[in-house]
Amino acid sequence: MRSAAFRTVLPGVVVAAAVPDTVVVRSRAALLIAPEGAVLSHWTAARLWGGLVPDNEWVHVAFMRDVRFRVGGVRTHRFRHRLHITRRHGLPVTSPEQTFCHLARFLGLIDLVILGDSLVRKSRCTPTELTAYAEDWVGQCRDDAVTAARLVRERVDSGPETALRLLMVLAGLPEPEVDIQIVDDDGSVRFRLDLGYRGARIAIEYDGRWHRSPEQRAKDEARREWLSEEEGWTFVVVGADELFTAPAELVARLARVLREHGVEVPSRLSDRWRAHFRVAEVAG
Repeated sequence: MRSAAFRTVLPGVVVAAAVPDTVVVRSRAALLIAPEGAVLSHWTAARLWGGLVPDNEWVHVAFMRDVRFRVGGVRTHRFRHRLHITRRHGLPVTSPEQTFCHLARFLGLIDLVILGDSLVRKSRCTPTELTAYAEDWVGQCRDDAVTAARLVRERVDSGPETALRLLMVLAGLPEPEVDIQIVDDDGSVRFRLDLGYRGARIAIEYDGRWHRSPEQRAKDEARREWLSEEEGWTFVVVGADELFTAPAELVARLARVLREHGVEVPSRLSDRWRAHFRVAEVAG
């Protein structure tokens, strides 16, 4: 068992070295050594449901009773409220909605809405179901869970798209429509736009790393050129550097484009976004 043919998943649990290191494998290992009644929760539950959450090194298990369980690689949570337990990959796990509310204590607004958007994208719940659950939540950070749940939307493709939409909303800009579909005469979807304002024909798109390949870049440019020339759309393309290190300049740019195209924008924008986005310091 100490040979290179095996590896340790958690203290006391060994698997063949060829077995991949996945959240399911680590979850099964934790349940093998945990006391009776353990339920996978928090970051672990979110990943089992296919949700997007920041990296976390622990396997998280929850109990509805006081237990003494401490082992390296596992974080234990104890609750007095009832755990809403379902199964995923054959494992006991907190429901998507309860997982979201549990993480309201630990995640900031942006990351919590990203989680909600991703759970909805995976059809684990709907925005309405998530909001209703959060409003009935009796655990910690109910207000934070409700605020985030009310900002969750359908058909969001990525975390950065969520962050871009929230930057705009928190700045006081009109909330853009998500996943605008451009259809052909036969009703089939020809193009999809990340965010935008259909009436003003403004498209706002996040260009992540996968957009940098020559093939994808060529497709994006051809699509944008056709929509600009044939349909009169204006494109605002946002990169990671601008979104995550220069949000103030991005908010100003977006506000200017919206005003130029007749979209009503408040004369004084909100600074609420500053609590959730990092502003790069300018060297003196």
